[in-house]
Amino acid sequence: MYIEVNNIKIHYEVVGDGKPIILLNPNSVNTGLMKFIANRLKDKYKVYLFDRRCCGKSEKNCNLTYEESAKDVVEFIKKLNINKPYLLGCSGGGTVALNVAIQYPTSISKLIVCSGVARNNVIEKPNYAKIMEKIPYYPGKKNNEMFGKLNYESHSITEKELENVVVPTLVFNGGIKDLVPKDEAKYISSNIKNSELFILENAGHCNYIFNNTVFYKKLLNFLEI
Repeated sequence: MYIEVNNIKIHYEVVGDGKPIILLNPNSVNTGLMKFIANRLKDKYKVYLFDRRCCGKSEKNCNLTYEESAKDVVEFIKKLNINKPYLLGCSGGGTVALNVAIQYPTSISKLIVCSGVARNNVIEKPNYAKIMEKIPYYPGKKNNEMFGKLNYESHSITEKELENVVVPTLVFNGGIKDLVPKDEAKYISSNIKNSELFILENAGHCNYIFNNTVFYKKLLNFLEI
């Protein structure tokens, strides 16, 4: 399905029934990845899989910032008349979710951030990315460069801004294998008043969403409180 928000064509899917929860995909990844979470939630929740701007089947030719993406989510909530949904974002989607909770604190009822970042330049660029930058052309190069710029040049969320988050928040992060340092997850959680940090020591960057029993037990307990 498609909907126009902020003059951008957004692709989304809906599964299940119950309390609404919106899932936000990582940078440059489509809704397919988030179906691993949706399939675990759809028996109890109405799950909205949201292709962020410039991702998946959503419009590509648009201005890409975390702030603009947050506006998309909020207008999506308003247009579909979704009442105080839970909001879960993975990686870059987690950063978008943080921006929603900061800028539009009354639009959601709970926040889940999975390996998201608040400050730019905290992720060390992987070696493969450094190599690919030197390649003159390959399919998807422009898209990767766009999201790379978003990662390293975006607005850093300050401690004071994080203090504006008023909803119950759960912050997940992998251990030493996660691209996002544990200190970044601690920075996010420690500056949100009603927040809990959960580190999956043996997990990598968001790979715990696939079939990690501990992750899903913690997530479901948090949603059901």
